[in-house]
Amino acid sequence: MACMIPQPESDLTKRDFRAMILILFKLEKSRLEIHETLQKHFPNIAPCLRTVERWYSEFIHGNFILEDGPRPGRPSITHTVQNVELVLDEVTKDPHVTYAQLEHETKLSSGSINVILHKELGLRKLCARWIPHSLSSDQKKCQVDFCKIMLKRFTNGTSRAVSEILTGDETWIYHYDPETKRQSKEWVEEGGLPPTKVRRIRSVGKQMWAIFFRRSGFVEGIALEDRKTVTADWYTTICLPKVFSAIEKTT
Repeated sequence: MACMIPQPESDLTKRDFRAMILILFKLEKSRLEIHETLQKHFPNIAPCLRTVERWYSEFIHGNFILEDGPRPGRPSITHTVQNVELVLDEVTKDPHVTYAQLEHETKLSSGSINVILHKELGLRKLCARWIPHSLSSDQKKCQVDFCKIMLKRFTNGTSRAVSEILTGDETWIYHYDPETKRQSKEWVEEGGLPPTKVRRIRSVGKQMWAIFFRRSGFVEGIALEDRKTVTADWYTTICLPKVFSAIEKTT
């Protein structure tokens, strides 16, 4: 019988027991003899018979490596730095990207993507706010300056002349097939404001309208007939008579 060198049980590792099994295997001990020997010297922490048999079979097939081999399958922790950067890169390229698209591009599970998006990156998906125009800083300043001039000219709105002003302008009214709320959602940082979108896609159709309003509000809107052009004749014979008729009804 082989002699076991005394050693504190608390200091022994799995590798130590595998080394002992290998030594006893080299001494041509059977599986059962090896198990009994380990149980005799280390009754509290000795490996079970099945473990001894598994390593005995490895040694028979010529595998004398005592460390654990690599385990197949997905690692338990998938939100690594590399995976976080991978998801962030996809969201940066396309803020509208969906879970299904992220799964396809990153090869990560839906649960892992959810953890990375919400806990690691602090993102949430919000619907965009529609705005008619995206004005530059200079354009915004011009509008503010014009309003100040008009307020000064009409004594901050107290002048009765303001109510006599009738303003009109022509504009194209476009109509679209709008995207759904789901389509307009974008990933934004926690606490961030909803994104905005300016209508720049090709319209389904359009029509010219002349819109008239005054201080009290909207007065009248006249649509230009299809394939017609805004001319002085159209204003004097069709447009203005309708506007004057609308004013008479409100006075």
